[in-house]
Amino acid sequence: MDDLRTKFGKRVKAIRQKRKLSQEELAERVEIAVTNMGKIERGESFVTAVTLEKLANVLGVKVQDFFKFDMFVSVDEMKADLNTDNMTEDEIKQLYKFYKLYINY
Repeated sequence: MDDLRTKFGKRVKAIRQKRKLSQEELAERVEIAVTNMGKIERGESFVTAVTLEKLANVLGVKVQDFFKFDMFVSVDEMKADLNTDNMTEDEIKQLYKFYKLYINY
């Protein structure tokens, strides 16, 4: 399971890419070294409060948006979560019921 730094870094990267900014462009606008931006996105380093505010301003998001981890799930993570190999028959049936309810809603 990812730790806070890793999840935070993934969110920063996802938002940066959505804004069509390179790592270099974002680092320049936030006034930090590109190597530091890479470390942040890989979860190897965390930001200061000042850098956190700058990131939010440059990317046009609220600070709390960086910590909404459940809202960003990659397709690979979805596939892994939906892997039924280790589920019981009852769990698979329950999952299927939820799925049918959802698509018919």
